[in-house]
Amino acid sequence: MHTVVRRLGVATSVIAVAAALSGFQDPDTPPGWSSYTIDQGKHGAIVGSPAGVAGPLAGWIGSGGASRTYDFVLTPSSEYVLTSPTQPEDQFDWNKLPGFSDCGDVDLARNGAMFGWRWRIDTSPHRLEVVPYANADGVHQYPDSALVTLSHDDLTAKEPLRYSIEIDGSVYRFFIDGTIRGRAVHESATLPRSCPTHPTNGGKWYAGFYFGGTSTAPSQIVGYIREPAAQPGPDDPGGTGSAGSVGSITG
Repeated sequence: MHTVVRRLGVATSVIAVAAALSGFQDPDTPPGWSSYTIDQGKHGAIVGSPAGVAGPLAGWIGSGGASRTYDFVLTPSSEYVLTSPTQPEDQFDWNKLPGFSDCGDVDLARNGAMFGWRWRIDTSPHRLEVVPYANADGVHQYPDSALVTLSHDDLTAKEPLRYSIEIDGSVYRFFIDGTIRGRAVHESATLPRSCPTHPTNGGKWYAGFYFGGTSTAPSQIVGYIREPAAQPGPDDPGGTGSAGSVGSITG
């Protein structure tokens, strides 16, 4: 597992922007889904939800429960290249998928759990990596190896994966399940939690799709989310942990 001391000054802007932007729906959003759009030069995403569709969780919820599960589609717009990074190694920074704060804290960068993602341009072929990511009293924690990798063709397929985070005493449990271009994905991991005795059903800040790290998005990045995730049908096999079966993006 990899740990990094937090970068000061980033945390508050992460959570504030994530909940503040709403109202724009990407025109290619599948029926029954919501869109996240991170514009060029921004960190936080604009949320777009059509009438009658429950958008993703956002902001402070006083009794947040002990888990978060959603279906998410990362698109080819995630294949970004930083040409003017704020810091030299920013191409390798972890961007964030939706997660939540913990330990009674409103700041995910201090205490919270989410998934990290980044586009690797130093590999051949290039690839997108997804890792479990948690902050424990301001220390960034993530494994040295990716939990899931996605190729350009995988992103072009625009097929959903189900992401789930569960609080279990002293650890966070992470699950990713689904099928990408006929390849079954069933992965799980754990990371330490800094407040093992803190109630799991306490208030939490629910954050959204986020770019950074320190650099802003060099181009527009769009993702699609369905939360709450669609429930598996009676004939679906189910997956690891709470993730279950994802089903079609068009459903």
